[in-house]
Amino acid sequence: MISLKDLLNEQFGRIDSELILATTIVLEAGGEGSNGMLAVAHVIHNRAKENHNGWGTNPVKQVLRPYQFSMWNDYNAGSEKWGDVLKRAKARDGQWAYAFPLAKQLRAGILSGVDPTKGAVFYYNPTTANKDSLGFTKHPDYVQTKTIGQHVFGTLVDKPADKEKKAKTGKSILYTVKPGETLGGIANRNNTTIANIVSKNPGLDPGKIRDGQQIKI
Repeated sequence: MISLKDLLNEQFGRIDSELILATTIVLEAGGEGSNGMLAVAHVIHNRAKENHNGWGTNPVKQVLRPYQFSMWNDYNAGSEKWGDVLKRAKARDGQWAYAFPLAKQLRAGILSGVDPTKGAVFYYNPTTANKDSLGFTKHPDYVQTKTIGQHVFGTLVDKPADKEKKAKTGKSILYTVKPGETLGGIANRNNTTIANIVSKNPGLDPGKIRDGQQIKI
């Protein structure tokens, strides 16, 4: 088994956070020009900024999370494909020249300019995406924000009624876990912490919440 990180080390002679972020931008959207690459960079930035799913505010940790950006999964078959892709991508100097400054900004926790995705934390190519990986589109709070090139972008937005209810009561509410949610993501979207939720739900295992489960927030 070989990973893309091994291939990067092989072809670039190094592996660091900026290279990981730049590679993600180039391999995800290099063929879509500067607008497409900027959009992907903003999704990475938005995920880190909101500590998406409780995975941390480091953009590299968000990128390398399993089954989020598929290029970073390990492959028994397919590693040669990534090797070929890298060889082709390395020849496109313009893509890397654009991606590395974006990667540097991401690493510093900033990203200049207007977000063309309008706050998106998800994106997919409707012509090539595996439907099983698009569970977020079935989330009742999912909102499509923009289409840029071949990618459709979206995010999760609290319903106004839910926001109003929480603002008025200031008390714990009974929350029903929706498909694909994690405790970290629920905590972030409700302006609280995993520790606070666990303290209100004795015996709750943060790593084993299930669809339809009701928890106090």
